[in-house]
Amino acid sequence: MTTFDYGPIEFYAIAFDGDRPGPAVLKAVDDLVAAGTVNVLDLVFARRSPEGELEILELSDTIDDGDVPPLDMAGLAGEDDIAELAAGLEPGSSAAILVIELLWAKAFASALYDAGGAVIAREGVPAPIVNAFLAEHAD
Repeated sequence: MTTFDYGPIEFYAIAFDGDRPGPAVLKAVDDLVAAGTVNVLDLVFARRSPEGELEILELSDTIDDGDVPPLDMAGLAGEDDIAELAAGLEPGSSAAILVIELLWAKAFASALYDAGGAVIAREGVPAPIVNAFLAEHAD
């Protein structure tokens, strides 16, 4: 069986109020890492000034105590990726740009590859939309 060094990755732009996410957001990411569900490859922050200018901050620029967690591929999210993901960021707001490896899908990706299969499309639906739809349409 083929063994990939990395599983599939996903890029997320997570908007929040203020200059950085609250501790609960970072704890949730830490919990996913500790559970072996995901691996954080890169994490940067973007903020849009009230004038509309986009500023990109590396993780080390946002942590006061210098205790920056190690990232497997810091720099994987390039400026073009960040600009595209932050395109909808409102002036005066911020976002975390998170690049994660889906560890749960690594073996599945290997099995698909060995079987000659390939994912040709993927569509994500945010949890609030799923829950609102199901609440409205549940029996």
